[in-house]
Formats: sequence, C-alpha cells, structure tokens
Amino acid sequence: MRSLLAFYSAFTLLTLARNASPARVLGLFAHTGKSHQMVFEPLLRKLAERGHHVTVASFFPLQEPLENYTDVSLEGIANLGVETIDLNWYEGSNVVYKMLGVDAMVKQLLDIDPLADMALEVCSKLVSWPPLADVLRKEYDVILLENFNSDCMLGLTHVYGKKAPTISLLTSSLMQWSADRIGAVDNPSYVPVTTSDFTPPMDFTERLKNTILNYYFKFWYRYRVQVKEQEIIEKHFGRKITDLSELARNTTLVLVNVFHSLNGVKPLLPGLVEVGGMHLNSKRSTIPLYIERFLNESSEGVVLFSFGSLIKTSTIPEYKEQMIVKALNRLKQGVIWKYENSGEEGTRVGNILKVRWLPQYELLRHKKVIAFIGHGGLLGMTEVISVGKPMLVVPFFGDQPYNGAMAREVGLGIPISYEHLTEESFYNAIKTVLSAEMRLSARRASKIWLDRESNPLDTAVYWVERVIRWGHQDPLLSPARHLSFIEYALIDVTAVLILAVVVIALFAKLLITLIFKLLKVSFNSKEKAKLH
Repeated sequence: MRSLLAFYSAFTLLTLARNASPARVLGLFAHTGKSHQMVFEPLLRKLAERGHHVTVASFFPLQEPLENYTDVSLEGIANLGVETIDLNWYEGSNVVYKMLGVDAMVKQLLDIDPLADMALEVCSKLVSWPPLADVLRKEYDVILLENFNSDCMLGLTHVYGKKAPTISLLTSSLMQWSADRIGAVDNPSYVPVTTSDFTPPMDFTERLKNTILNYYFKFWYRYRVQVKEQEIIEKHFGRKITDLSELARNTTLVLVNVFHSLNGVKPLLPGLVEVGGMHLNSKRSTIPLYIERFLNESSEGVVLFSFGSLIKTSTIPEYKEQMIVKALNRLKQGVIWKYENSGEEGTRVGNILKVRWLPQYELLRHKKVIAFIGHGGLLGMTEVISVGKPMLVVPFFGDQPYNGAMAREVGLGIPISYEHLTEESFYNAIKTVLSAEMRLSARRASKIWLDRESNPLDTAVYWVERVIRWGHQDPLLSPARHLSFIEYALIDVTAVLILAVVVIALFAKLLITLIFKLLKVSFNSKEKAKLH
C-alpha cells in the first residue's frame, strides 16, 4: 500500500511538473470575421496567463500588450468582417429567389459560395506574407488552427515542416467537411447540417434535403476550396505538397463552440470537445453613462436589440425600419438598439435608444434587461442562455436558421422570418418572448446549460494542455478518418457477402439439380430392371 501511495505521489509531482513547463503555442486564424476571433481570444489569453509562450497570427491583434503573447497582424491582406453586410441585399436577393422559385435548400447552396472566394483571396496573400513566414520558420509544441472555410494555414504549416500536434477550433458545430477528417458521425438521417433549420426527428422530406445538403457541402469544400488552395500553395512554392485532405486527418483535437443542451445532441469522440461559452468573460465591463441613464429611466425593463458585428443594421430599408420602430414603440419596455448611424450618446426615437456600440454581454447581465432580439449568431445566443433571458431570433445566414430552430426547441425563445416581417408579426413575437412562460422557460434552459463539470474555458485549457503533454501519443479521434467511403460504409464487405450468398445459392441450386438428376437416373434404372 505504501509503495502504491509513493508511486501515486511521484506520478502526481511529475504531472504537475509537466503542467508547469511553458509550451510554445502557435495560433493561426485566417478568417476576417471579428466574431470568430472573439471566441478564440479568451483561450489564447488564458494560455499566455498560465505561462505558455503564445504567438498568434490573425486579423485582430490585441488592443493592449499581454505578457507571453506575440501578435502577428494579418491586417491589410483582406477587408475585415465588421459591419460589412448590407441588409438591402436581402431585399434584392429575396425577390430574385422568389422569381426563380428557389426554396430554402437551394438558397443554402447559393449563399455558401462567397466563403470560397473569401478563402482563396486570403490564401493567395498568405503564401507571400513575410511576417507569417518568419513565424512559421520557428518551432512550436502545439498549433491551434481555425477550421471554417479554409485549410490554407494547414498547408503552410506543412510547407514549413511543422510536426507539432494540431488542434482545430470551430466557432460553431462541426462543418460538413469537418466530420470526415476526424472520423465523426454526421449521418444526415438524424444530424442536421449546420445551415438548415431542421431539428430531429426529421420527416422524409427534411431527411432527403438534409442528405443532399450534407454531400453537396462536402464536395463543394473539396473542389471549390481545398483543391484550389492546394494549387495556390504549390504554385507559389514551386513544388507538390501532401494533399490537404490527408493533412487534415492528422488533427489531434477539435474544440467546438457549442454545448448539446442548446445546440442539439450529436455524436462525439474523446477528441471532439464541446466548449460552448468559452468566450464569456467574468470580468465586469463599463456601461456608458448615457445607457445607464436609459436603463434607470425604463421602469418596465429593457429589451436589447442587436444584429451583431457583421451586419450593418443602418442599411436596413426605410420601410422595414419604420415597421420595426412602430412595433417597438408599442411596447411598455424601453429598447436599446445597436444602430451604427447614431449620435455620440445615442439617438432617442420614442422608447427606443439607438446606439453605435453596446457592451452586449454586460447589458444582458443587467437586471433591467429582460429580453434580447438578435440574428441568431452563436455568440449572442450563448450569452443569452448563460444569463437566462428569453430571445427573439431573426436569422439571416449560416448557422442562424438552425440556432433559431434550436432556441424554440430548448425553450430559450422563438424565431421569426426577416423576409416576412410585418409590424404585427414582429410585435406579437416580442410579446410572446416577454411572456411569463417564456421567461421561466429561458431560466430553466439556462440552468441546464450552466450545469457542467467545469466552465468551458477551463475545459478548453485542460484539453489544449493535455495535447501539449502527450501529443500524438494519446489518440483521441476515430480511426474511421483513415477509411475511404467504401471501407467506412462497408460497401466492399457488403459486396463480398452478397457475392457469397449468390455463389452459395447457385451452388445449392446446382447441387439440388444434380441430386434430382441422380435420383431420376436411379429411378429409371430400377424401372428398367423391373421390366426385364
């Protein structure tokens, strides 16, 4: 017993010593969306605070210096994804889609294509970006990569001979092209694609559409993104590299910014870890005085209204804005609306305060804020469920329709179509969200979401440091990722079994025929003998 305790103590000390060793961490984030970087930054900061030497290449450097943290700015390579979506586009596109008879499924196929153009534009610049090349020449203990619409950074780590284990980070559930590379199950019979508004159980039509979308997105990513990024890399460096799809299968760990109680139950692996909410900051931020005054003046509470960082709300068509304003002015609550074309201290329109910027999470935690109207971005939804406030979701693109559907599913809120928005439908939807039943339901959903073994940021840190400790020695992902589709679906085995059954059946038929012939010959012989 003593020897066992001594061994355990020695092992514990060794583990602590390994934990204490600072690692060289490289983070590579080639997407221009600010909301994506907002998910990853708290993890990168935390690793630096724990003594690891963190180097980060991204479009969004830290606003202030941090010890052990080195920024490599990608600014200037491409336009940043901040307030770039013009809502007038949805007016025009909806008219065109109606004229062409395009339904929601086809719209998803069309809407995703700009992500490929964005990835290829950035990749063509990354291959010749000197600051990035300088960083990639150094050695690291672990590499963190965003897995979204590009594998260009993965290809560049290979070009520069990086052997460190790689961790993929996603701001959402697994993308359709992410599952195969780690051997995860994404069976379209019960796993909805990220861009749909389907929730299980799906009927036949939904399963049919879900299957088409699932396989289309896989082929789209392979030939519209991966193959072309590989061509860009090989052309610049003048040599062939290992196929990007093969490199992707060497991923060690995947962290997804979801949690099943909000985002739905999906098959997991030891190395596919849910860390939804890891961006939530426990530090209190300051609410501007003019917003604080508005909160104090609103005796019936306040509804927070924001379409996030990517959509430029002030581009909303005038007729639709008037419709929204009329509906909001019918409420007895005050409304704080993130609206870029506002005065320095906001612009009042009846009971509405329009503001250029707002500390969203801080306001959601404020006791006066009782509900949220948003576009269904996962960060906003995560913030809402963490504080237990109900939500009205007005989805536009990406995973937002699915997030809206899941808000209804778990009792956090309800979705409403932007395309079919009217004053009356908008007002009635807000009243539903503000009802006592919905507010109680949102608090229950929040309690379930918060009930975890550890907070999501600590979970993410633990798994990153686990990979630092053990690297490739600790297999966490499914061996299915190394199988071809024929092997994975057992098509070859099924073919052999069918062939075996056919051969046995034919053999049995021949044998039976032969037996009958022999019996017939024997019978005929006996008959002939009797006659003689």
